[in-house]
Order: sequence, then structure tokens, then C-alpha cells
Amino acid sequence: MHSVGHIELPTTDFKMTQKFFGKLFGWKFEEVPDWDYMLFYAPQKPHGGFYKVKKMVKKHTVLIYIEVDSIDIKLKEIKTLKGKVLIPKSSIGQMGWWAKFETPDGCHVTLWESAKKK
Repeated sequence: MHSVGHIELPTTDFKMTQKFFGKLFGWKFEEVPDWDYMLFYAPQKPHGGFYKVKKMVKKHTVLIYIEVDSIDIKLKEIKTLKGKVLIPKSSIGQMGWWAKFETPDGCHVTLWESAKKK
């Protein structure tokens, strides 16, 4: 546990992204209906997704998700360690929950709690 579980990257063009990363790394893709989002599956974890942006700018960053057993517990620990909760625990339907926090020096990191407990 506490390994990197999911990575997100911005893209302006899903088709170009599939072609580029598919050929470069052999990733497989799945567009998510009703979202401007496309999952990618690498041969080994971590897997991730691409989120759609109109224009690539510096504020679009790669999001690293750290898998945890309980986001609620980790958010309390983050506050204790002088971090800041940017987005509280939020549902992603039947898949699980996520949250975003900022480290004391300003780095943004995300947490993931799967609805499918092992």
C-alpha cells in the first residue's frame, strides 16, 4: 500500500495521444463516456488517464495518485503535518474516492481510495 496507483496527464487531442503513447509504450486506451477523459492501461501498474484541455499551458500538470486504505485518516494526518486539503474526499461513483492536498512547500498530490477493497 502507499504505492503510486494512477497517473493523469493533460491532452488536447485523444486520437493523437492514443497514437503517440500507444506506439511509444504499447498502452491500451478506453474513453470514459460523458467525461472528457480517457483511461490508459500500461503493461504494468501504474495505469492512468488523460484529461482534455483546450490549450496546453503550464498550469496543467501530471497528477500522481497515492493509493491509501482511508482517505479520511490520511487527510487528518496531512493537516497534522501542516499540509493543506485542496479538494476533500470526493466520490468517483462505484470506482472509489479521491482527494487533493498540498504539501507544506506547495506541491500538489492526490490520494486514491478504491471502492474495491482487497
